[in-house]
Amino acid sequence: MNDGHETLRSTIETLFAQQVESLTASAEFQALEDGSAGPDRYDAFVENVARAHLRSPQLLAFLYALAPPAAEADLRDNLLEELGLDEDSGRPHPDLLRQLLVGAGLGCRLATLEAQADADLRRLIVDPLLYGSLREVGLAALTEIVAFEYMLSRVAGRIARALANHRGLLAPALEWFTHHSEVDMRHAEQGLADLEAYVRYYEFPDGEALTFVEMTLRENVFARRYFRDFVAAGAGGARR
Repeated sequence: MNDGHETLRSTIETLFAQQVESLTASAEFQALEDGSAGPDRYDAFVENVARAHLRSPQLLAFLYALAPPAAEADLRDNLLEELGLDEDSGRPHPDLLRQLLVGAGLGCRLATLEAQADADLRRLIVDPLLYGSLREVGLAALTEIVAFEYMLSRVAGRIARALANHRGLLAPALEWFTHHSEVDMRHAEQGLADLEAYVRYYEFPDGEALTFVEMTLRENVFARRYFRDFVAAGAGGARR
């Protein structure tokens, strides 16, 4: 049994790594990193990041409600950190995203992006379920959260440097990225263990669990959030 779960964990990590490689190899990401993107592309990227993560505390609260005992402490600590209530007394992460927008001169877009983030969250609740029970919904949600932690632990520092070098953002505006580049390596390792604990606690056969993980990652989950206008337009559409 342990060997099977170790294989499942390593397979999931490989899928995450492939998604990160796909993101960083994409033309959109490379244009941001090498400075060839136009100013509007940097602005769109910053807005998409904010929209993707402004309501992360609510999603983590949902996952905490479903947490198996072995993952409870990790998900609780992650939620408290998002809310700025952890032992380090950091700022709430949504506040860091608002700071990013203001620092990028996009503060005027905050109300619109918060409304879009609310609509995204509302859609998750009111749309018909793709799965048969909360057991599967929770696995899909946890997969996506851990995937982002895995990606940010490896890419957030690169993004911060690109935004500093090519968009002129200062360190305070980039704190959301620099913070995640520092803490998400630990969160990603914990998250992989928590995925394993979730699968074990809710008695998924490994093959079934992997199917749900693969369904969650059937598109590049990072590009879908961070380059959503490119993805919607089939890569290369103009900004809305």
